[in-house]
Amino acid sequence: MSAAARFRYTLVAGSTAVVIGSGFTVAGLRGQAADDTTVSPRAAAAPAPAAAPGSAGEDLGLGALPSDDPSTPAATTPAAPPSSATPKPRITTKAAKPKVTTKPTRKPTKKAVTAPATSGSITDQVLAHINAARAEEGRSALKLDADLSEAAALHNQEMIDGCDLKHQCPGEKGLERFADQGVSFRTAGENIGFSSAGSSTGAQVRAANGLTDGMLAEKAPNDGHRQNLLNDDFTKIGLSVVRDSEGKIWFTQDFVG
Repeated sequence: MSAAARFRYTLVAGSTAVVIGSGFTVAGLRGQAADDTTVSPRAAAAPAPAAAPGSAGEDLGLGALPSDDPSTPAATTPAAPPSSATPKPRITTKAAKPKVTTKPTRKPTKKAVTAPATSGSITDQVLAHINAARAEEGRSALKLDADLSEAAALHNQEMIDGCDLKHQCPGEKGLERFADQGVSFRTAGENIGFSSAGSSTGAQVRAANGLTDGMLAEKAPNDGHRQNLLNDDFTKIGLSVVRDSEGKIWFTQDFVG
């Protein structure tokens, strides 16, 4: 896996969040049926994946993703001077505080986002890699869901357009956005990450699988990505692998059960 790879994750834990380390991102929440516009994690029909104490990433409840909110104070390493080289991993920590939002009188106009396509060859190989890892741990295979993959692709494009590695970009919903693509769920999660790769299909598959392997290699209690990938409650997955103009591979894994 490239030294410049980053990935993050989130798991449900009420309305607080803790971010530790650089890397992937996982998002997790408890939800209701897709046609319910107001979803409460505390009233979910089934338990969401349990957050490991001190997990490396964000622990977020549905509709409250404070760790990615620009209004939440954050201590970050100083930005490096402009360079043509791939940026080094960034370590971000955010205190666990309730999210406070001031609603504007008017909603800002948001540019429409078009979902980028991922070739079937890439998706098939990445899915096979994930399911092979699940089989080794005695887990059932995840079924690729086209609607969930559309949600993953839309989020990938949001990150590429300048949001960077976050679960909730400005003007974007949290994981309840899955329902906007017609996906019904009781529990949900998300892993996101990026790395560098060549333009060939093989290079993109190797980059995506390398990110997955890094997630699977995590050790408790900092193993949120691994928990999402091997969660027994998840039955469907959405995948999006997109290479941007700078040669970065953006990888979103969305899960529901």
